[in-house]
Amino acid sequence: MDWLYRISAGYRARQWNKAAQRSVAHLPWKGWAHARRIGILFDAHAHRSDLEALRAVVAQMKAQQRAVTLCGWTGQMRPKNVLYNGRQLIFIDDFTWQGQPESGNALEFMQTEFDVLICLHRSPGTPLDELASRSPAGLRIGGAGNQDFYDLCMLPDGSDYQTYVDSLSAWLTKIAPTT
Repeated sequence: MDWLYRISAGYRARQWNKAAQRSVAHLPWKGWAHARRIGILFDAHAHRSDLEALRAVVAQMKAQQRAVTLCGWTGQMRPKNVLYNGRQLIFIDDFTWQGQPESGNALEFMQTEFDVLICLHRSPGTPLDELASRSPAGLRIGGAGNQDFYDLCMLPDGSDYQTYVDSLSAWLTKIAPTT
């Protein structure tokens, strides 16, 4: 089946690039003080060195009694005979050859309801926008790019994610809850 994923790479990337045109499912925004489930998507393939900084952010949020799901796009097939227990990684074979999430962490992430969903890296040909558009969330935050289906676009300063989350928290407290 690896050959099918190789020859369908262009088609899959075009499907993922259409995520900006999709309508999204919004949950009620409870406000930052009541937000407990947070999803963070990042490009682990292009930004490999950011993982430790992101783990520090996850530890800080967990200390604030928030459940954080950190999910990174690897850009490769799942290696055989390797266990990834406790690691939230998304592989090419988590998707069908048409680009639809079908298994693994991609499907699990998409089926989780988040109070806040943060997509740190947006680049063409990756499924990060696809997962962000398909996951039900109260508020979606994009790292960069157009404000298509994202509610707030705020670019992190390099890999200083601790400062980014602190300034993001200040903005999120100002957004009134919708009920």
